[in-house]
Amino acid sequence: MNTAKVIATDLDGTLFYPRKRFKMIPSDSRKFLERFIDDGGRLVIVSGRNRYFGEKVERNLKRHVDVVGCNGAFVTCNGMVIQEKCFPTDELKQMLKEVRREYHFMVASLFCRHRNFVIDSGIMNWRTLLGYRMYQFMQGVYREPVQISDKLFYEELEKGEVYKVLLITGIMPKYKEIARQITETLTKTYPNMVFAWSNQAIEITPKGCSKSSGLAFYLDYNKISSDNILVVGDSGNDISMFQAFQPTSFCMAHSSPDVQKHAAHIIQRFSDLKEYIYPSVEKNNPQD
Repeated sequence: MNTAKVIATDLDGTLFYPRKRFKMIPSDSRKFLERFIDDGGRLVIVSGRNRYFGEKVERNLKRHVDVVGCNGAFVTCNGMVIQEKCFPTDELKQMLKEVRREYHFMVASLFCRHRNFVIDSGIMNWRTLLGYRMYQFMQGVYREPVQISDKLFYEELEKGEVYKVLLITGIMPKYKEIARQITETLTKTYPNMVFAWSNQAIEITPKGCSKSSGLAFYLDYNKISSDNILVVGDSGNDISMFQAFQPTSFCMAHSSPDVQKHAAHIIQRFSDLKEYIYPSVEKNNPQD
């Protein structure tokens, strides 16, 4: 067996790829993870999502998982929050005011300490609102709790408990490049915040928060060497992981070339990691 003690994985487009509307995690990936965890390995969900989906994956696998959530804004270990960072309220309000004046976004949302996901209904026209509700309905097992309310959105802004902001530029493929370009501009304009792009979305977290920084804290907390971790993802917000843990970084083959170039290895599916974790076993039992 390889010396890896931790697998740190993104969710959408990675662990959940290809999507299974009712199973959530594909069967081959599930069997591999059950084996890995039962052998003493640790699974860490490293995601832009909030705490809800880490708990859902744990129930789905019937095994413990830890979470680096909202792109590193909080870290959990053994069911406890061991680190978290929220935006300074005034800075966040000012940034959102300026950015929304400069650019048009289809959706603006907040991920908070006590509210999973809040969308500002004030900028959504009826077509966008209807389209989003239909999208949520079609998500099946991947659906997560969301509240669509401008009142709640601004209440959460005032509380000082916001982990992450998510801005969506559009739904067409062309908006992926628009999101990437805006992310580059905002990174230069607001050095006290962290900007990452993921397809048509721009994710914003407090300064010092990233998937890599959250993972580094997790490893240090558990006294695990960086040599004992595999990281796997598929989008722009995973690049910091690939760069920080480059020798054991894995990127999905369906991801953008701009993302793939930062990883050491390319894989078709999450379950392909078993060939790295159990190389001798897989060679001797190719049908396993």
